[in-house]
Amino acid sequence: MLPLLFPMLSHTAHADFYRGLNIFLALASALVLAVEQFAFSGKPRLPYSQLLCLWYGFLFILCCLGMTYIAQSNPKNTLTMYLLGLVTVAFLWDFEYFEALALAALTTVAFSVILLFSGISTEQILLNHCISFVIMTCFYVLSRVMYSYKVANFLQLQEIEARKLEIQKISQAKSEILGVVAHDLRSPFNNIEMIATLLQKGTASKEQEQQYLNLILTSCQSSRETINEILYLAREEQRDYIPLEKVNLTTLLQEVRDEWETQLQGTRDLKLSLPPTPLYANLNKERFHRIMNNLLSNAVKFTPHNGEIMIQARQTDKKLLLDIADKGIGIPEKFRGQLFDRFSKARRRGLKGEKSNGLGLSICRQLVEQHGGSIEVESEERLGTTFHIVLPVAF
Repeated sequence: MLPLLFPMLSHTAHADFYRGLNIFLALASALVLAVEQFAFSGKPRLPYSQLLCLWYGFLFILCCLGMTYIAQSNPKNTLTMYLLGLVTVAFLWDFEYFEALALAALTTVAFSVILLFSGISTEQILLNHCISFVIMTCFYVLSRVMYSYKVANFLQLQEIEARKLEIQKISQAKSEILGVVAHDLRSPFNNIEMIATLLQKGTASKEQEQQYLNLILTSCQSSRETINEILYLAREEQRDYIPLEKVNLTTLLQEVRDEWETQLQGTRDLKLSLPPTPLYANLNKERFHRIMNNLLSNAVKFTPHNGEIMIQARQTDKKLLLDIADKGIGIPEKFRGQLFDRFSKARRRGLKGEKSNGLGLSICRQLVEQHGGSIEVESEERLGTTFHIVLPVAF
Protein backbone atom coordinates (compact mmCIF):
# COMPACT_ATOMS: atom_id res chain seq x y z
CA MET A 1 0.00 0.00 0.00
CA LEU A 2 2.82 2.45 0.72
CA PRO A 3 4.13 2.50 -2.89
CA LEU A 4 0.55 3.03 -4.07
CA LEU A 5 0.02 5.93 -1.69
CA PHE A 6 3.49 7.38 -2.32
CA PRO A 7 4.55 6.54 -5.95
CA MET A 8 7.99 8.09 -5.47
CA LEU A 9 8.89 5.20 -3.15
CA SER A 10 8.85 2.78 -6.09
CA HIS A 11 11.76 4.69 -7.67
CA THR A 12 13.96 4.76 -4.59
CA ALA A 13 16.75 2.39 -3.81
CA HIS A 14 14.85 1.28 -0.73
CA ALA A 15 11.53 0.30 -2.30
CA ASP A 16 12.05 -3.31 -1.20
CA PHE A 17 12.54 -2.07 2.35
CA TYR A 18 9.16 -0.37 2.37
CA ARG A 19 7.45 -3.40 0.95
CA GLY A 20 9.03 -5.55 3.62
CA LEU A 21 8.12 -3.00 6.25
CA ASN A 22 4.51 -2.98 5.06
CA ILE A 23 4.32 -6.77 5.19
CA PHE A 24 5.90 -6.79 8.65
CA LEU A 25 3.41 -4.25 10.03
CA ALA A 26 0.45 -6.11 8.54
CA LEU A 27 1.57 -9.45 9.98
CA ALA A 28 2.44 -7.94 13.34
CA SER A 29 -0.96 -6.22 13.51
CA ALA A 30 -2.75 -9.46 12.68
CA LEU A 31 -0.71 -11.30 15.31
CA VAL A 32 -1.44 -8.79 18.05
CA LEU A 33 -5.15 -8.70 17.22
CA ALA A 34 -5.31 -12.50 17.18
CA VAL A 35 -3.56 -12.77 20.54
CA GLU A 36 -5.87 -10.12 22.06
CA GLN A 37 -9.00 -11.72 20.59
CA PHE A 38 -8.42 -15.38 21.42
CA ALA A 39 -6.05 -15.37 24.37
CA PHE A 40 -7.25 -12.41 26.43
CA SER A 41 -10.88 -11.88 25.42
CA GLY A 42 -13.02 -11.38 28.56
CA LYS A 43 -9.98 -11.88 30.83
CA PRO A 44 -7.75 -9.49 32.72
CA ARG A 45 -4.70 -8.47 30.73
CA LEU A 46 -1.63 -10.44 31.65
CA PRO A 47 1.78 -8.74 32.04
CA TYR A 48 3.29 -10.31 28.94
CA SER A 49 0.30 -9.23 26.83
CA GLN A 50 0.97 -5.64 27.88
CA LEU A 51 4.65 -6.09 27.06
CA LEU A 52 3.66 -7.38 23.63
CA CYS A 53 1.53 -4.29 23.00
CA LEU A 54 4.31 -2.03 24.30
CA TRP A 55 6.90 -3.70 22.08
CA TYR A 56 4.67 -3.52 19.03
CA GLY A 57 4.02 0.19 19.64
CA PHE A 58 7.75 0.80 19.95
CA LEU A 59 8.46 -1.05 16.67
CA PHE A 60 5.70 0.91 14.93
CA ILE A 61 7.30 4.21 16.00
CA LEU A 62 10.74 3.01 14.89
CA CYS A 63 9.37 2.03 11.50
CA CYS A 64 7.80 5.46 11.07
CA LEU A 65 11.04 7.02 12.22
CA GLY A 66 13.01 5.09 9.63
CA MET A 67 10.69 5.56 6.65
CA THR A 68 11.98 8.94 5.50
CA TYR A 69 15.39 8.78 7.17
CA ILE A 70 16.56 5.60 5.44
CA ALA A 71 15.45 6.88 2.07
CA GLN A 72 16.87 10.40 2.38
CA SER A 73 19.25 10.36 5.37
CA ASN A 74 17.68 13.64 6.41
CA PRO A 75 16.68 13.92 10.08
CA LYS A 76 14.63 17.05 9.38
CA ASN A 77 12.24 15.10 7.18
CA THR A 78 12.39 12.17 9.57
CA LEU A 79 10.63 14.18 12.29
CA THR A 80 7.45 14.31 10.20
CA MET A 81 7.03 10.52 10.15
CA TYR A 82 8.34 10.39 13.72
CA LEU A 83 5.52 12.68 14.82
CA LEU A 84 2.99 10.72 12.77
CA GLY A 85 4.05 7.45 14.41
CA LEU A 86 3.83 8.89 17.92
CA VAL A 87 0.40 10.43 17.31
CA THR A 88 -0.86 7.14 15.84
CA VAL A 89 0.33 5.17 18.87
CA ALA A 90 -1.10 7.75 21.28
CA PHE A 91 -4.53 7.46 19.61
CA LEU A 92 -4.72 3.71 19.01
CA TRP A 93 -2.81 2.20 21.94
CA ASP A 94 -3.98 2.17 25.57
CA PHE A 95 -0.98 2.59 27.82
CA GLU A 96 -1.01 3.20 31.54
CA TYR A 97 1.15 5.80 33.28
CA PHE A 98 4.40 3.83 33.61
CA GLU A 99 3.96 2.11 30.24
CA ALA A 100 3.69 5.47 28.46
CA LEU A 101 6.81 6.68 30.28
CA ALA A 102 8.68 3.50 29.34
CA LEU A 103 7.68 3.86 25.68
CA ALA A 104 8.73 7.52 25.65
CA ALA A 105 12.10 6.62 27.19
CA LEU A 106 12.76 3.77 24.72
CA THR A 107 11.81 5.94 21.76
CA THR A 108 14.05 8.78 22.95
CA VAL A 109 17.00 6.40 23.29
CA ALA A 110 16.36 4.95 19.82
CA PHE A 111 16.13 8.44 18.30
CA SER A 112 19.39 9.45 19.97
CA VAL A 113 21.18 6.35 18.63
CA ILE A 114 19.94 7.06 15.09
CA LEU A 115 21.21 10.65 15.32
CA LEU A 116 24.67 9.45 16.41
CA PHE A 117 25.01 7.47 13.18
CA SER A 118 23.45 10.12 10.95
CA GLY A 119 26.69 11.98 10.30
CA ILE A 120 25.23 15.41 11.02
CA SER A 121 26.81 18.19 13.05
CA THR A 122 26.58 18.52 16.82
CA GLU A 123 24.44 21.62 16.45
CA GLN A 124 21.92 19.74 14.28
CA ILE A 125 21.91 16.83 16.73
CA LEU A 126 21.12 19.21 19.60
CA LEU A 127 18.39 20.89 17.55
CA ASN A 128 16.83 17.53 16.68
CA HIS A 129 16.93 16.53 20.35
CA CYS A 130 15.10 19.71 21.33
CA ILE A 131 12.43 19.13 18.71
CA SER A 132 12.19 15.47 19.75
CA PHE A 133 11.66 16.54 23.36
CA VAL A 134 8.75 18.78 22.34
CA ILE A 135 7.23 16.01 20.21
CA MET A 136 7.69 13.47 22.99
CA THR A 137 6.00 15.78 25.51
CA CYS A 138 3.06 16.19 23.13
CA PHE A 139 2.93 12.42 22.69
CA TYR A 140 2.83 11.81 26.45
CA VAL A 141 0.11 14.42 27.07
CA LEU A 142 -1.95 13.16 24.14
CA SER A 143 -1.52 9.57 25.33
CA ARG A 144 -2.78 10.44 28.82
CA VAL A 145 -5.72 12.44 27.44
CA MET A 146 -6.76 9.54 25.18
CA TYR A 147 -6.30 7.03 27.99
CA SER A 148 -8.48 9.13 30.34
CA TYR A 149 -11.11 9.51 27.63
CA LYS A 150 -11.21 5.77 26.96
CA VAL A 151 -11.33 4.94 30.68
CA ALA A 152 -14.19 7.40 31.21
CA ASN A 153 -16.00 5.92 28.22
CA PHE A 154 -15.42 2.40 29.52
CA LEU A 155 -16.77 3.32 32.97
CA GLN A 156 -19.82 4.92 31.35
CA LEU A 157 -20.45 1.75 29.37
CA GLN A 158 -20.13 -0.30 32.54
CA GLU A 159 -22.57 1.98 34.32
CA ILE A 160 -25.00 1.75 31.41
CA GLU A 161 -24.68 -2.03 31.43
CA ALA A 162 -25.25 -2.15 35.21
CA ARG A 163 -28.35 0.03 34.88
CA LYS A 164 -29.56 -2.10 32.01
CA LEU A 165 -29.22 -5.23 34.16
CA GLU A 166 -30.97 -3.45 37.04
CA ILE A 167 -33.84 -2.46 34.76
CA GLN A 168 -34.06 -6.04 33.50
CA LYS A 169 -34.21 -7.32 37.07
CA ILE A 170 -36.91 -4.80 37.96
CA SER A 171 -38.86 -5.77 34.85
CA GLN A 172 -38.48 -9.43 35.70
CA ALA A 173 -39.57 -8.76 39.30
CA LYS A 174 -42.65 -6.90 38.05
CA SER A 175 -43.48 -9.80 35.76
CA GLU A 176 -43.13 -12.19 38.68
CA ILE A 177 -45.35 -9.99 40.84
CA LEU A 178 -48.00 -9.84 38.14
CA GLY A 179 -47.79 -13.59 37.65
CA VAL A 180 -48.09 -14.34 41.35
CA VAL A 181 -50.86 -11.79 41.87
CA ALA A 182 -52.77 -13.21 38.92
CA HIS A 183 -52.31 -16.75 40.22
CA ASP A 184 -52.96 -16.10 43.92
CA LEU A 185 -55.91 -13.76 43.43
CA ARG A 186 -57.57 -15.76 40.69
CA SER A 187 -58.46 -18.65 43.01
CA PRO A 188 -60.19 -16.53 45.70
CA PHE A 189 -62.09 -14.57 43.05
CA ASN A 190 -63.14 -17.79 41.33
CA ASN A 191 -64.40 -19.09 44.66
CA ILE A 192 -66.34 -15.90 45.32
CA GLU A 193 -67.85 -15.98 41.83
CA MET A 194 -68.88 -19.63 42.20
CA ILE A 195 -70.42 -19.09 45.63
CA ALA A 196 -72.24 -15.96 44.46
CA THR A 197 -73.70 -18.00 41.58
CA LEU A 198 -74.95 -20.64 44.04
CA LEU A 199 -76.49 -18.01 46.28
CA GLN A 200 -78.31 -16.43 43.34
CA LYS A 201 -80.13 -19.68 42.68
CA GLY A 202 -81.80 -19.39 46.10
CA THR A 203 -81.79 -23.14 46.69
CA ALA A 204 -79.34 -23.15 49.62
CA SER A 205 -80.47 -23.58 53.21
CA LYS A 206 -79.67 -21.07 55.94
CA GLU A 207 -76.77 -23.20 57.16
CA GLN A 208 -75.37 -23.51 53.63
CA GLU A 209 -75.72 -19.78 53.08
CA GLN A 210 -73.77 -19.11 56.27
CA GLN A 211 -71.11 -21.57 55.14
CA TYR A 212 -70.89 -19.86 51.75
CA LEU A 213 -70.58 -16.45 53.39
CA ASN A 214 -67.73 -17.75 55.56
CA LEU A 215 -65.95 -19.03 52.45
CA ILE A 216 -66.36 -15.62 50.79
CA LEU A 217 -64.94 -13.92 53.88
CA THR A 218 -61.97 -16.33 53.95
CA SER A 219 -61.25 -15.71 50.25
CA CYS A 220 -61.39 -11.93 50.74
CA GLN A 221 -59.05 -12.09 53.74
CA SER A 222 -56.59 -14.25 51.80
CA SER A 223 -56.61 -11.81 48.87
CA ARG A 224 -56.19 -8.82 51.16
CA GLU A 225 -53.24 -10.49 52.91
CA THR A 226 -51.49 -11.11 49.57
CA ILE A 227 -52.05 -7.53 48.44
CA ASN A 228 -50.82 -6.11 51.76
CA GLU A 229 -47.67 -8.22 51.62
CA ILE A 230 -46.88 -7.00 48.09
CA LEU A 231 -47.50 -3.36 49.03
CA TYR A 232 -45.38 -3.69 52.18
CA LEU A 233 -42.50 -5.22 50.24
CA ALA A 234 -42.69 -2.47 47.59
CA ARG A 235 -42.62 0.26 50.26
CA GLU A 236 -39.66 -1.27 52.07
CA GLU A 237 -37.66 -1.60 48.83
CA GLN A 238 -37.91 2.16 48.31
CA ARG A 239 -36.42 2.92 51.74
CA ASP A 240 -32.67 3.48 51.88
CA TYR A 241 -32.76 4.16 55.62
CA ILE A 242 -35.05 3.29 58.53
CA PRO A 243 -35.00 5.05 61.92
CA LEU A 244 -33.33 2.94 64.62
CA GLU A 245 -33.16 3.39 68.37
CA LYS A 246 -31.37 1.65 71.20
CA VAL A 247 -33.77 -1.01 72.49
CA ASN A 248 -33.65 -3.54 75.30
CA LEU A 249 -33.90 -6.69 73.20
CA THR A 250 -34.57 -8.84 76.29
CA THR A 251 -37.72 -6.90 77.15
CA LEU A 252 -38.85 -6.80 73.53
CA LEU A 253 -38.55 -10.58 73.14
CA GLN A 254 -40.52 -11.10 76.34
CA GLU A 255 -43.31 -8.94 74.91
CA VAL A 256 -43.27 -10.96 71.69
CA ARG A 257 -43.42 -14.21 73.69
CA ASP A 258 -46.39 -12.97 75.75
CA GLU A 259 -48.31 -11.87 72.62
CA TRP A 260 -47.81 -15.22 70.91
CA GLU A 261 -48.69 -17.24 74.00
CA THR A 262 -52.03 -15.44 74.03
CA GLN A 263 -52.61 -16.27 70.35
CA LEU A 264 -51.51 -19.91 70.63
CA GLN A 265 -53.63 -20.65 73.74
CA GLY A 266 -51.48 -23.63 74.64
CA THR A 267 -51.54 -25.29 71.19
CA ARG A 268 -47.72 -24.98 70.98
CA ASP A 269 -45.02 -25.04 73.64
CA LEU A 270 -43.36 -21.61 73.17
CA LYS A 271 -40.14 -21.16 75.15
CA LEU A 272 -37.82 -18.19 75.60
CA SER A 273 -34.16 -18.47 76.62
CA LEU A 274 -32.38 -15.24 77.62
CA PRO A 275 -29.11 -14.44 79.42
CA PRO A 276 -29.28 -12.90 82.93
CA THR A 277 -27.98 -9.55 81.70
CA PRO A 278 -29.98 -7.30 79.33
CA LEU A 279 -29.17 -7.29 75.61
CA TYR A 280 -29.27 -4.02 73.67
CA ALA A 281 -29.58 -3.51 69.92
CA ASN A 282 -30.36 -0.65 67.54
CA LEU A 283 -33.80 -1.61 66.26
CA ASN A 284 -36.94 -0.31 64.67
CA LYS A 285 -39.58 -1.82 66.93
CA GLU A 286 -42.32 -2.02 64.32
CA ARG A 287 -40.11 -3.79 61.77
CA PHE A 288 -38.53 -6.06 64.35
CA HIS A 289 -42.02 -7.15 65.42
CA ARG A 290 -42.71 -7.91 61.76
CA ILE A 291 -39.59 -10.11 61.58
CA MET A 292 -40.52 -12.04 64.71
CA ASN A 293 -44.18 -12.41 63.71
CA ASN A 294 -43.24 -13.76 60.27
CA LEU A 295 -40.76 -16.28 61.68
CA LEU A 296 -43.01 -17.42 64.53
CA SER A 297 -46.00 -17.67 62.20
CA ASN A 298 -43.89 -19.85 59.92
CA ALA A 299 -42.81 -22.01 62.89
CA VAL A 300 -46.39 -22.45 64.10
CA LYS A 301 -47.58 -23.32 60.59
CA PHE A 302 -45.17 -26.28 60.30
CA THR A 303 -45.05 -27.46 63.92
CA PRO A 304 -47.58 -30.08 65.05
CA HIS A 305 -49.95 -29.62 68.01
CA ASN A 306 -48.07 -29.31 71.34
CA GLY A 307 -44.80 -29.08 69.42
CA GLU A 308 -41.94 -27.02 70.83
CA ILE A 309 -40.89 -23.60 69.53
CA MET A 310 -37.81 -21.96 71.06
CA ILE A 311 -36.65 -18.32 70.99
CA GLN A 312 -33.06 -17.94 72.17
CA ALA A 313 -30.87 -14.81 72.35
CA ARG A 314 -27.24 -14.40 73.40
CA GLN A 315 -24.28 -12.10 72.87
CA THR A 316 -20.84 -12.93 71.48
CA ASP A 317 -18.23 -10.18 71.13
CA LYS A 318 -19.96 -7.33 69.26
CA LYS A 319 -22.79 -9.45 67.85
CA LEU A 320 -26.22 -10.50 69.07
CA LEU A 321 -27.31 -14.00 68.06
CA LEU A 322 -31.03 -14.66 67.88
CA ASP A 323 -32.39 -18.12 67.09
CA ILE A 324 -35.99 -19.09 66.34
CA ALA A 325 -36.17 -22.88 66.34
CA ASP A 326 -39.04 -25.35 65.98
CA LYS A 327 -39.37 -29.11 66.06
CA GLY A 328 -41.65 -29.28 63.07
CA ILE A 329 -41.49 -31.08 59.75
CA GLY A 330 -38.37 -29.27 58.53
CA ILE A 331 -37.56 -27.98 55.05
CA PRO A 332 -36.55 -30.25 52.14
CA GLU A 333 -33.00 -29.66 50.99
CA LYS A 334 -34.08 -28.72 47.45
CA PHE A 335 -36.03 -25.73 48.82
CA ARG A 336 -33.45 -24.28 51.23
CA GLY A 337 -31.53 -22.31 48.61
CA GLN A 338 -34.74 -20.60 47.41
CA LEU A 339 -36.24 -19.96 50.84
CA PHE A 340 -35.53 -16.20 50.99
CA ASP A 341 -36.38 -15.51 47.34
CA ARG A 342 -39.30 -13.25 46.55
CA PHE A 343 -42.35 -15.35 45.62
CA SER A 344 -40.23 -18.34 46.50
CA LYS A 345 -40.99 -21.66 44.85
CA ALA A 346 -40.28 -23.18 48.25
CA ARG A 347 -43.63 -21.99 49.61
CA ARG A 348 -45.78 -24.81 50.96
CA ARG A 349 -49.09 -25.19 52.70
CA GLY A 350 -48.96 -25.55 56.48
CA LEU A 351 -49.94 -28.65 58.40
CA LYS A 352 -53.55 -27.39 58.55
CA GLY A 353 -53.61 -26.29 54.93
CA GLU A 354 -52.54 -22.68 55.59
CA LYS A 355 -51.58 -20.91 52.38
CA SER A 356 -48.29 -19.12 51.77
CA ASN A 357 -47.67 -16.30 49.29
CA GLY A 358 -43.88 -16.78 49.29
CA LEU A 359 -43.16 -13.25 50.57
CA GLY A 360 -42.81 -13.63 54.34
CA LEU A 361 -39.21 -14.81 54.51
CA SER A 362 -38.15 -12.43 51.73
CA ILE A 363 -39.51 -9.57 53.83
CA CYS A 364 -37.68 -10.93 56.89
CA ARG A 365 -34.34 -10.93 55.11
CA GLN A 366 -34.90 -7.42 53.78
CA LEU A 367 -35.82 -6.08 57.24
CA VAL A 368 -32.91 -7.84 58.96
CA GLU A 369 -30.48 -6.35 56.43
CA GLN A 370 -31.98 -2.90 57.04
CA HIS A 371 -30.94 -3.39 60.68
CA GLY A 372 -27.37 -4.15 59.59
CA GLY A 373 -27.74 -7.86 60.28
CA SER A 374 -28.02 -11.17 58.47
CA ILE A 375 -30.32 -14.18 58.55
CA GLU A 376 -29.64 -17.83 57.72
CA VAL A 377 -31.58 -21.05 57.97
CA GLU A 378 -30.63 -24.50 59.22
CA SER A 379 -33.07 -27.34 58.77
CA GLU A 380 -33.45 -31.08 58.60
CA GLU A 381 -36.54 -32.90 57.46
CA ARG A 382 -38.74 -34.34 60.23
CA LEU A 383 -36.46 -32.79 62.89
CA GLY A 384 -37.19 -29.08 62.64
CA THR A 385 -35.91 -25.72 61.45
CA THR A 386 -33.79 -22.98 63.01
CA PHE A 387 -33.47 -19.42 61.74
CA HIS A 388 -30.25 -17.69 62.86
CA ILE A 389 -30.29 -13.89 63.01
CA VAL A 390 -27.12 -11.88 63.65
CA LEU A 391 -27.45 -8.23 64.74
CA PRO A 392 -24.86 -5.66 65.84
CA VAL A 393 -24.72 -4.81 69.54
CA ALA A 394 -25.78 -1.31 70.62
CA PHE A 395 -23.35 0.39 72.99
